[in-house]
Amino acid sequence: MNARKLCVFSICLILLLFENAIAETLFFDDFEGNGDLEWPDVPAITIDTDPGNPDNTVLIFDTKNDQTNADALFLEGFEDLTDYTMRAKFNIVGETAEFAAFGIIVRAQLATEYMLVEPAQKRLCCGDPRENILNVFERGAAGWPIVAKADIDIELDEWHELSVTVADKKLTVALDGKQIAEYGKVPYPKGGFGIREWKSETLIDDVEIFDKGGSSLAVESHGKLAVTWGMLKVGR
Repeated sequence: MNARKLCVFSICLILLLFENAIAETLFFDDFEGNGDLEWPDVPAITIDTDPGNPDNTVLIFDTKNDQTNADALFLEGFEDLTDYTMRAKFNIVGETAEFAAFGIIVRAQLATEYMLVEPAQKRLCCGDPRENILNVFERGAAGWPIVAKADIDIELDEWHELSVTVADKKLTVALDGKQIAEYGKVPYPKGGFGIREWKSETLIDDVEIFDKGGSSLAVESHGKLAVTWGMLKVGR
């Protein structure tokens, strides 16, 4: 292959890869006002300046004083998804006597049926009262059984990145790029995604969902931003 043909081939390959990456990113929000997404007008949710970085805007999810159990947000319009990854940056900045936890929801069938991955700086409940633990819950008819867990190292007012991948019946969890937990018996074959906050306050940034062949380089979603988040009241 001569140099000219090689150059043309390389350009075509790059364009093809870029096009595929764009198509495979399902949702992205960095809360800088670049999308059309409207977040719900509820007391627990605000979009404001990051207290630790005036040049950054974040979603603030605060349920420290919530008495309604309105603790979960589900993004509508993705209920038929099967295999995908959800990733988000989080910073737990406020706690209550028993909790300092933030969670990612995947494969959500209903408001009471989903997989929940929850890293906690403090969690004095669930039969495992200790700090710095990550639990994987199989939320459903049986309540809140913990099906996988891992010891972690997080502190208040400290940024981390949580990534949860579901492929077929397998769920894989990574914290700050390192795989730390997995579960191979996910009962829900498909379902949407969301975020959960229980009796604590967390700064959230760069929420992204892409399919298993996707890329974090792609931030367009081909119309998927024109959907709404809905607050669902979920009792514990």
